[in-house]
Amino acid sequence: MKLSKFEVVMVLTSLTLFGCGGGGSSGSSSGSINETVTITQTPQVESLGIAKSIHTKVSLGETPKDVYILLSNYADTSGSVEIKQSNKRVVKKETSSHLDKQLISKIKHAPEYVEAFRSNIQHYLTQKSEEKTVDKKITDQAVKKEAVNTAKAFYLDVSATDATLKKVVSASTVYGSKRLNIWVSNDSFGMTCPKVKCVTQPMVNALANTFLRIGGDNDIYDWVTNIYGPEWGAHNNSNLIPQTNEINILLTDIDNDNSSTGGVIGYFHPKNNFLRSVSSTSNENIMLYVDAILFANGNGGWSIDDFWPKEIVSTLAHEFQHMIHFYQKSILLTNDATDVWINEMLAESTEDLIASKIRHSGSRGVLYTVGSAGESGNANGRYPLFNANNRLSLTTWNGQLANYSTVNAFGAFLLRNYGGAKVLHDIMHNGFTDAQAVVFAVNQTPKGAGKTFNTLLKEWGTAVLLSDNNFLGENLPRYNTGGYLPNLFNNSQYNIGSVNFFNYNPQPLTSAATGTIQNQGNYYYKVGTGLTGDIDISLKLHNQTEATLIVK
Repeated sequence: MKLSKFEVVMVLTSLTLFGCGGGGSSGSSSGSINETVTITQTPQVESLGIAKSIHTKVSLGETPKDVYILLSNYADTSGSVEIKQSNKRVVKKETSSHLDKQLISKIKHAPEYVEAFRSNIQHYLTQKSEEKTVDKKITDQAVKKEAVNTAKAFYLDVSATDATLKKVVSASTVYGSKRLNIWVSNDSFGMTCPKVKCVTQPMVNALANTFLRIGGDNDIYDWVTNIYGPEWGAHNNSNLIPQTNEINILLTDIDNDNSSTGGVIGYFHPKNNFLRSVSSTSNENIMLYVDAILFANGNGGWSIDDFWPKEIVSTLAHEFQHMIHFYQKSILLTNDATDVWINEMLAESTEDLIASKIRHSGSRGVLYTVGSAGESGNANGRYPLFNANNRLSLTTWNGQLANYSTVNAFGAFLLRNYGGAKVLHDIMHNGFTDAQAVVFAVNQTPKGAGKTFNTLLKEWGTAVLLSDNNFLGENLPRYNTGGYLPNLFNNSQYNIGSVNFFNYNPQPLTSAATGTIQNQGNYYYKVGTGLTGDIDISLKLHNQTEATLIVK
């Protein structure tokens, strides 16, 4: 998708006072708008409309207030806006010139070749295979279960690795009996392995215990399938492997980089769901890949609660969503790939939703025992990167870490405003693969009837600017309730933590000068802080940009 640039020019003129006026008038989609907005409460949110020219007089009163304009670009084309304001205050421009390099910045998910395969999934689902029935080898494999210490070769991308089965767990679930097989590449196992960090049997056991164990509502398998459904089952596509109750996790040095400080941490590759006659490097297994070196990297000793092992556990939930998504949506519903930003948003939101269950700080970068928005100056989690890049297009995916933080922030908004786990379920379980999938799901909720994607984009930006207030009424979009928001769905309760974007370092990027915004993105303009009296604001913009006044 082509990026749309939105040029913003701000001109400061001398202070002008106006008499108090009435409330704001309704917006228009073309021509000019002239209105007066009187601020009677804080926070107060007023749409200034969608028009080529907007002139607004804002009467703030005697109590100092912070004033912002949110510009939401609904277009796929570039446009420009000129902003003139009457107060003479010069607002310091906030930038992201310095952003501490946190460990989270070194975490990557699926390699490019996986994304390329996913984006071309329709080709593999529909191509004619020379072998239209399941071969005997695969049938035998489904019947004959492999035992611990079985050796086997696995394809990675074009290379292969020799691995050994180190752990088998069988457990009853809502979706029947499931078997988990954990394999470790031979060059990554044992205290004397040639890698910089080595996987041991206690590490394998701990990983298995987080993903699948006996009992209900106590592991990643239960918590994620409770939202989305099972990862594999019956289907009528002869290009795919048959129904199986097995999930395989391969611990290996992804990309063979021997790195203990970052890299690709784990991924799901749908090629393995296909017969080898369709995808030549398929392992013909339902499987996930995990980086062995990062998983074995503890803080001095080793505990599943150390930084890297815990990131692996969270990543398993992320990638498990991708695994389920492939079956539930691409195979059973659409026969096509979902837009990458939506698939990644669901995966990121899954991590957010189960963070407290796996005892992880999650996207918020806040201790899992704390449901509030945490302390100021927080440089952890996804949101420092979002704050520094909050003008990015929501729907354009470039595979950068900033894209993950953007879709994460939008998913967090949906979770906290439109029903928690259920909205994630409904986004997956409909026949749309683009933004309409989100709109359809939101429309099913009591608060979401009639909402459009444009509405959600504007509400999202508004919620970001209001996230420092944990006493918002139900009529305003929010991230912050002051604590955990309990969310019961099907057989499990999830706890959704509060978010205040102003608690992070850096804080949300706002502008007081020229800037750019991309298609389906928001631009945050700060008129000023601690303002009183009346302000005259004039905007010149194109017909698909809505201006929203936010006073707090």
